[in-house]
Amino acid sequence: MAASGPDRWKSTALGFLLLVPIVFNAIALFPEISRPVPSLNDDAVHYLLIQRASEALAGGENLFDHWLPEVELGFPYFFYYQHLPHLTVVALHRLLLQRVDLLTLFNLVRYLLLVGFPLTVYWSMRRLDFSPVAAAVGAAGASLFSSDHRYGLEYDSYVWRGLGVYTQLWAAHLYFIVLANLYRLVERGGGYAAAVFSTAALGLSHLLYSYMLTITVLVLFFFGGSRASWRARLARLALAGGLAAVVCSYMWLPYLSQTAFFAWSPYLQSWKYDSFGAGEILKWLADGDLFDFGRPPVLTVLLALGIAAALASWPTRGRQRPAAENGDGRPGRLALALFAVWLGLYFGRPTWGRLLDILPLHDGLLLHRFVGSLGVAAILLIGLGGECLYAKVECFMLYFQFKTQNSKLEIHSVVASLFLLALFFPALRERGRFYALNAEWMERTEKALDSDPDSRAVLAALKELPPGRAYAGLRANWGNDLRFGDVHFYDLLTFNRVAAVSPPYSGISLNADLIWHFDERNPAHYNFFNVKYVVAPRGLPRADFWTPVRETARYVLYRAGTSGYADFVAVAERKSPPSQKVLFQQNLDWLQSGAPALKRVA
Repeated sequence: MAASGPDRWKSTALGFLLLVPIVFNAIALFPEISRPVPSLNDDAVHYLLIQRASEALAGGENLFDHWLPEVELGFPYFFYYQHLPHLTVVALHRLLLQRVDLLTLFNLVRYLLLVGFPLTVYWSMRRLDFSPVAAAVGAAGASLFSSDHRYGLEYDSYVWRGLGVYTQLWAAHLYFIVLANLYRLVERGGGYAAAVFSTAALGLSHLLYSYMLTITVLVLFFFGGSRASWRARLARLALAGGLAAVVCSYMWLPYLSQTAFFAWSPYLQSWKYDSFGAGEILKWLADGDLFDFGRPPVLTVLLALGIAAALASWPTRGRQRPAAENGDGRPGRLALALFAVWLGLYFGRPTWGRLLDILPLHDGLLLHRFVGSLGVAAILLIGLGGECLYAKVECFMLYFQFKTQNSKLEIHSVVASLFLLALFFPALRERGRFYALNAEWMERTEKALDSDPDSRAVLAALKELPPGRAYAGLRANWGNDLRFGDVHFYDLLTFNRVAAVSPPYSGISLNADLIWHFDERNPAHYNFFNVKYVVAPRGLPRADFWTPVRETARYVLYRAGTSGYADFVAVAERKSPPSQKVLFQQNLDWLQSGAPALKRVA
């Protein structure tokens, strides 16, 4: 049946509310695909993974277990790391007959995921039984989060000047999709295929978000449906989860059997393992810094209204208070329960201490990333809060129309939508400034690279020379000043697939963090790390064992005599360290002793 006149007005107005952030993001984020600038964050590794996977596919290697030699002293990344987002780019490259280069496809996929996130949120919230109004408001606000680089759903995590957490961008979409599919499965008993394959896709896209989803599913089980049918609901979840685990088993079974070779980093900030504590996080929530950093707390206000609406829908003894447009109010109660659980878990060890040891794999959990699940719940509640405001404005306009005898004009939905859009204006303005600065940084870096032919000459020379790692400084020395706008020379080594000793991006291999202790004046370290080439700025005092290979106006490329990737050594002592922490300290003590020069290991 065709929609009635009032329904058409309302649908059009809500569509406009949803469309504005999408169009805004499409325009503001266009430099992400129009400027192919080398990455200065973890996207550099993601692009490298895509290149290496494409090479492995072409060469008939194992797509899920191949060696990546260019970063962190070499590591089989795909054996331990989520890889569906990377293999998707490789598959698109083949589907397009390799007519579009991998970098363009990588940037295009990121761009489409950023622009399309509100659509995923809207679809998911409707399947979670939120009203069209709540879904439209939640979706419109989903891409407007602002935070102080806290690794959440804000686009600071994904854009060029941000953190480069590419796989989390996939996980943000899939988290909503899986939650919606599992909700439908639990509530209605249908949609097994969608639930299983979306859950498996999340598992292959982001391990930590899959871990968080497991906790979310427990909340869904207890708060998302009728208590009378708990056995059937539990059976549905168990079957879907078991089938998804089977689909992903090729990754998680080998991974669990080889976790001893997956590094624990002593240099990762403690707050990443422990989070920030209740006092700090509640302060951020109260003053708006958690979701509205650097601007008026527009989303925080909608979140507060959503919490109030969810509380009002909670059943109390002797009475039921259903939400007007959300059925019996269960979606709101589910959103509130999720928000409470994830807010509490996000408090982390400063609040809960050793109580968090009840969580599986608690030793290596990055608790600060729990802000992502908190953001998902916040989006649902923001939708509820927006629905409350929408209803108030609609009621006011209907009363005004009745008083002025203009009831034939269906403008109340339009006015309510425009009111909410106006409320989003401070967020849109702040995001616009943030993205403009992002584009400015990209342009500055691109111009600096284009105006430096010497760097291209050095990189070309490195490609032609015999194998060996290159060194262009570290963050703590002259390497920090060897840069082009905001990209360092050692970033260019990664971008151009030159094996290097450079600052680790994630410290994923056991020995990666030893790079921070590389002594450029110690020839034994060159042998140990097989650093054969040094890219240095002209004027830098050279070590005695550096031999110039090529000189340009800005740089000198040196060769350091090393014995290669393999050498004969004497084993002085065998040790069995009880943990990775002890192993790293033993390795570091050995590196800083005289043993490497004597070619003696213990």
